[in-house]
Amino acid sequence: MNFDSLLDKLLGQRELIHEVECAVCGGFEAYYRDPFTKENLGRACEFCGELQAFD
Repeated sequence: MNFDSLLDKLLGQRELIHEVECAVCGGFEAYYRDPFTKENLGRACEFCGELQAFD
């Protein structure tokens, strides 16, 4: 399963809020929100695979 498919499955429809330096690998960690409700959904780093869905 590729990274985008994993994000689709865990976070659903999303839009990018911003990117910061990943604390794990130094890559770019992206924060996502729902495009309609504007609720924060989670964060993910494609470089190291770190992914966190917010409740």
